[in-house]
Formats: sequence, structure tokens, C-alpha cells
Amino acid sequence: MIDRPKITVIIPVYNAESTLRRCLDSILIQTFTDFECILIDDGSKDRSGEICDEYARKDSRVKVFHKENGGVSSARNVGLDNARGEWVSFVDSDDYLQQGFLESMNLYESSD
Repeated sequence: MIDRPKITVIIPVYNAESTLRRCLDSILIQTFTDFECILIDDGSKDRSGEICDEYARKDSRVKVFHKENGGVSSARNVGLDNARGEWVSFVDSDDYLQQGFLESMNLYESSD
């Protein structure tokens, strides 16, 4: 049986080297840890792709896909195609999550 994370966080990345580390750090320090983070490097011309790879090497919850530039919708679709989580959250590469954001997402799960 394959472990399935509760939440998949999908982040399209394009030329975001100035904001990407802050974004990723805010995700990796969440108190809720049952998640995967999918980064889609959408043909960045700066160091964004290298930063994505660096974070994937440091944390097994981070997965990276590199593709030719196709726009944010195309990048999100790559993320959806590879998501394994029960829930999905889209985050932009210039965003950062407040502490407890993923925990609050998990609170909305209905009890059976």
C-alpha cells in the first residue's frame, strides 16, 4: 500500500528566485506535516529551478517537475496530474503560509 498524504500543496514557479525560499520555508515549518509539496518549474530563466531542486534534496515531501513555459494553468495541471493528496491547495511562489494554515485545512475533513 502506498502512503497517501492528506494534503498536496501545488506551487507553479516562474522566475521566482527572489520570493521562492520564503514561500517554501513557510510551508516546510507547518505544524501539520502530512503533506507533499509539488513544485512545477515552468521554464524559469533565473535560478528558480535550482532552488526547487535544492529543496527537494533537503525534504522528501518536496517533488519537482521541470517543464517548458506554458503558463500558470499549464503548470497547475502538471501538479494536479501528479498530486497524491486527499486535499489540494494551490499556493503562488510569491506567497507564504501563516503558521497553522495546513492544520486549519485538515480541520474541514468530515467525520464518517
